[in-house]
Amino acid sequence: MSGYQVQYATNNSFTSNKKTVTVKGKSNDSTKVQGLKSKKTYFVRVRTYKTANGKKYYSSWSAAKKVTTK
Repeated sequence: MSGYQVQYATNNSFTSNKKTVTVKGKSNDSTKVQGLKSKKTYFVRVRTYKTANGKKYYSSWSAAKKVTTK
């Protein structure tokens, strides 16, 4: 694994207000997402990627998890 991507959106089909955060490196097992609105529901999913011969290979997205901000 070369890193992972965290994607969040305001609906579970990831069609509105979608943002993707890319985290590089094997040792980073967590990340903070900035700029979310309080008391709002977001849907989050994750996928890993590996770089080989200059090309990125992605896994499939995980199941979406519903999260409500404080």
